[in-house]
Amino acid sequence: MIKVVIVDDEPKLRNGLQTLIPWESLGFTVTAAATNGKEALSVIEEVTPDVVIVDIRMPIMDGLQMIQHLTAAGRRLHFIILSGYADFEYAKQAIKYGVAGYMVKPVDIREMSASLQRVREQIEKERHQAELSQTGGVNREAHLHSLLVPQAKIEDPDKWRSKAKDADLLWSGYEVVIISLRISDAERFNALNQLSAGLKPIIEGRNKGIVTVFPPYTVLLLNEPLRGKQRREELYNELRSASGGLRFIAATGGVVSVPEEICSSYLNAQKAVKQAFFSEKDQLLGPNSPALLSSTESLWMIEDNPERLEEFIFKLYYSLDIGNKAMILPLLKEAAGYFLSRGQEEKTVKESFFFLSNAVVHKLTAGSRMVWKETGAVSRFLNGIFQQEYLEDLVEEMNRFLLAFAEDSESGGKEQEFKIMIDFINRHYSDNLRLETLAGLLNYSAAYLGQLFKNKTGEYFNTYLDKVRIQKAKEFLSQGMKVYEVAERVGYANVNYFHGKFKKYEGRSPSDYKNL
Repeated sequence: MIKVVIVDDEPKLRNGLQTLIPWESLGFTVTAAATNGKEALSVIEEVTPDVVIVDIRMPIMDGLQMIQHLTAAGRRLHFIILSGYADFEYAKQAIKYGVAGYMVKPVDIREMSASLQRVREQIEKERHQAELSQTGGVNREAHLHSLLVPQAKIEDPDKWRSKAKDADLLWSGYEVVIISLRISDAERFNALNQLSAGLKPIIEGRNKGIVTVFPPYTVLLLNEPLRGKQRREELYNELRSASGGLRFIAATGGVVSVPEEICSSYLNAQKAVKQAFFSEKDQLLGPNSPALLSSTESLWMIEDNPERLEEFIFKLYYSLDIGNKAMILPLLKEAAGYFLSRGQEEKTVKESFFFLSNAVVHKLTAGSRMVWKETGAVSRFLNGIFQQEYLEDLVEEMNRFLLAFAEDSESGGKEQEFKIMIDFINRHYSDNLRLETLAGLLNYSAAYLGQLFKNKTGEYFNTYLDKVRIQKAKEFLSQGMKVYEVAERVGYANVNYFHGKFKKYEGRSPSDYKNL
């Protein structure tokens, strides 16, 4: 864990930072707190933290004086400074001491967490460099690290090649592959080193390149391009084997030909990792990795329509309500395409699906005329949306949940109504039954009830009614009743019309059936 000391004269802010920031999940632990700079000097001497979060304005000794004192004493610490808007000019003086972050009060939790994440990555890099120095491997890997960082100004190419030669990195081509572990921040650094150790025999032992840790990634620099699908799949399987069961995302940044372009391959790989949510899973990603949805599926949805989300909610609800299960997955993919066409990022797409799911569940619950008791299952599903690592999995899980939810929610209301409707037809088949009449009785539209009926029985309403009437007619004919009497008894005023219907469904006339 990375140790942190908080220095601020406001008890509310000190306590708030200690309780509201998810320190452990970010890989940090708060070891102490102080009320001013002078008190902090003693605390820092005692607990030796890695990071100090300090307010600029404090009594006795302010934050700037404290930073000056520690820097002059040669203490290598990472500072995140806090200040009010009015203190900006004053705070700028602290920046020259190389502070790691600058936060304006009141502190935003998300911004602070992001700043801490950046600090953690820097500390992990420094620790890794120290480990390399102790093992004698610093020259080669340190040089690789410098090649991964974009340069403000490209040096003389000959100088780059000279450095590469000294580090035994003067190759005919280069391809960067990065591996990002799906693991908590607190566990990541050790896991990256373990993965690196597992990959070295596979990569370095076979003279395929070198392996290093460059937080938050394990990085491979390959000396031969990953030509063809088979080679990429082989490498992905090797990564899977070395990961020891840990979930990961791996991406290549493509081939470059000179050392000074290695950083471009690295940056391309980073971009691919950040877009992993929208890509196919269980494969080595790259600059041209296929997205989950093809462009042809979303071209027609590019226009920004504020009513589009409501339309998806209605279509999903309507399809689930009438039992048209086959429509749900295509509708969810259509919604995903729409969100992507609007340029939504991973977090926003998940929020959109959360809203969509919640609205559909609410409508289904209200429409079933029952009290849904499994609220815990709904909460787990909705919260689980934000844990999904791939859009493909999110869509599949949402499809599964909505189908199951709709099936459960209809058992008390709509299913009972459908049974009532079938029983009504069986008892009143001889009457002048019309779909519109039943729809009115059940407070549905005729179009809606017709589709519901078709999905439940596999037959249109009039066809189902005809088959019930013909079945009853066969019973009456077997009892010896005359054809015209049977026609009237089952609801056909016209004997010829009855004759045609009977022959259509039975393949023979009523008279032939009677004489069997």
